[in-house]
Amino acid sequence: MENLSQITTRRVSLEEEIPFTDAHCHLDLFSEPEKIFMEARKAGVGIVITAGGNSEGNIKTLDIVHGGIYGVVGISPEFMLLEAWKIEELKDILKRNKNIIGIGEIGLDAVMAEKSPLEIQEKGFIKQLEIASSMEIPVVIHSRKSLSRTFEILKESAIKNVVFHYFEGNENDAKAAEKEGWLVSIPPIESSRLKRVIKVLDIESIVAETDSPAVGRNPADVLSVIEKIAELKGISTVETGERMTKTIKEYFYV
Repeated sequence: MENLSQITTRRVSLEEEIPFTDAHCHLDLFSEPEKIFMEARKAGVGIVITAGGNSEGNIKTLDIVHGGIYGVVGISPEFMLLEAWKIEELKDILKRNKNIIGIGEIGLDAVMAEKSPLEIQEKGFIKQLEIASSMEIPVVIHSRKSLSRTFEILKESAIKNVVFHYFEGNENDAKAAEKEGWLVSIPPIESSRLKRVIKVLDIESIVAETDSPAVGRNPADVLSVIEKIAELKGISTVETGERMTKTIKEYFYV
């Protein structure tokens, strides 16, 4: 019988052979996250990045990550009013497992302003950016109806590696993000806006996500996103997936 280290080594070697990556999902919201990950592997997804967003999700994420499952932890705008005091706990979580590779999802959400005032969201956002900067790790951004202010705060920070989860902007916003060296993450929805975004960006500035189970059903759904990106960029699905996986590995130092 294989011991834990042998299993982990085997998983890592298999991960290197599987070309596709789901850049953003929430495995902590599935009842059987390991089963969901293995189903994604069978579909060709070798790396999954699962995101926390509140204290409960962060602890669950810490327990889930291993092998090809990586995680980011943070306090999202929605939970900032209730959990801003837990931001300092992120430092400990980030040190406890090498597969915790960034802070996220964090940012601003004007839609949630009644539940969590924007002033409080901003303070928590900035504090988490400061932690990420001090630890030299990437951040994963949630921005809804707040893109302009989110850009301003990020430019004022010392953060270099930024991934815009479920990108809400247009093609001009996308090019502005690309100019800063940030990544734009494409969700499993189709719209003329996202098609324009994909077309104007270099493939090295794009990653694909499912945001499952909130949007996609599971991480395996990232293949449909990659296929659409490949079609719009005029390159093969496999090459598209491999290039985006290479971007993720370099960006998150995995």
